[in-house]
Amino acid sequence: MFEPVELAQDTSANWMSDQWTLQASQSASAPPVVVTLVHGTFAKGAPWTKDGSILRQQIAAELGSLEHDVIFDVFEWSGRNTHKARVKAGYRLADHIRELRKRYPIAKHFIVAHSHGGNVALLAHKHLEPHLHATGVATLGTPFIHAELADNLKGQSLDALMAQAAPEPDNVSGFVAWIVGIPAAIMYDDWLEKTSFNAWYWFVGAAIATGLSAGYLATLIVPYLARAWHRVGGKRAAARLAQAIAFGPMPRTHVLSFVYPGDEAGRLLDTLGATTAWPTRAIRWIKDRAAIVGGAAFAFAIGLSVITTIAADFVAIDAKRIEDYASSGFAFVVVATIHILIGLAVLRYFLSFFRGHPAGYGWERPSIHAHVTIDVESRANLPEARSNLCEIVPFTVADDAKRGLRHSGLYEDRRILKALAYWMAHVK
Repeated sequence: MFEPVELAQDTSANWMSDQWTLQASQSASAPPVVVTLVHGTFAKGAPWTKDGSILRQQIAAELGSLEHDVIFDVFEWSGRNTHKARVKAGYRLADHIRELRKRYPIAKHFIVAHSHGGNVALLAHKHLEPHLHATGVATLGTPFIHAELADNLKGQSLDALMAQAAPEPDNVSGFVAWIVGIPAAIMYDDWLEKTSFNAWYWFVGAAIATGLSAGYLATLIVPYLARAWHRVGGKRAAARLAQAIAFGPMPRTHVLSFVYPGDEAGRLLDTLGATTAWPTRAIRWIKDRAAIVGGAAFAFAIGLSVITTIAADFVAIDAKRIEDYASSGFAFVVVATIHILIGLAVLRYFLSFFRGHPAGYGWERPSIHAHVTIDVESRANLPEARSNLCEIVPFTVADDAKRGLRHSGLYEDRRILKALAYWMAHVK
């Protein structure tokens, strides 16, 4: 969930964490700093990225005082609130960074991104050669999206999942043979009645042959049908999504995230995340226990029927009524469980539209939530980075009243901008 760890609250540059790798001295020959600005969702052409904005002025002034020349660059993307839009923008930003590296080969390159622009910035580094990675990526109020696959999908490739999609041939063959063979026996019995072939072995043999033929045919066809279904099913979609939005290693890059406590964007996404989390937990809980409870109930019903039948020879009881109660109770439990599961699945499906709406995570397929949990964090979940820190910036009630929406105020907070410039000047 969106719960950053609070660090020091001094408003000077010293409140920055001492975990960063600092360069002790600067000189007049310090390389120029290229700062690429990346806007967030629904913010194409954002004023804070333009020339003359508070962010540009503050960073240029602070770095200038430390004898660094600053070159600002702006990357614009669609700003649509969808996973697909952010992944696509990541590819485009990677190409953009390659061009910048050619134009400014000796400069220190940084990216400053607001909101979902931070996800775009980190996704871009999946498609860049390590020597082209930015020196640092600073994010302002970014809700870092990550996906946690179900245990049965973790560590498996899409090809491996596709290979597992086809059921075991023997099980398919046996099941289809029974399903086809039984009605076939009844059908053949009607056909052969009052003919010279009305002996039982004729229709039984024909039924077995029909069932086996259908079973072997199913063994050949079902794997193809299963793989075709798997291509459009929720399991494969969940694995593909998790793979697409996962961040890659950034061993040469420092990552710094600034957030305000109680950022409204983080709270919104936390709320939306709960919309499918609790129905999914309930469904999994029932499924994990259904076999045990159902088996125990079935055994109890059968056992009770046997006991009452035997006891009826010695005690004056209505065995039939007891058996009816036992079977009815078992049927009620089974039917009620099925209805609850269906109800939870339908509820999860409709709630998925709320979290998938552009006001939430961005158009996720409801069917994937049985296989993946999508959540947000204030700190990027990176497999490797030179440093990866989250700074929670002190925020007073008075400031809150004057500033309005916290999420929109990050790029005008001079405390953050001063610390950001200090960080750019000193990280290696």
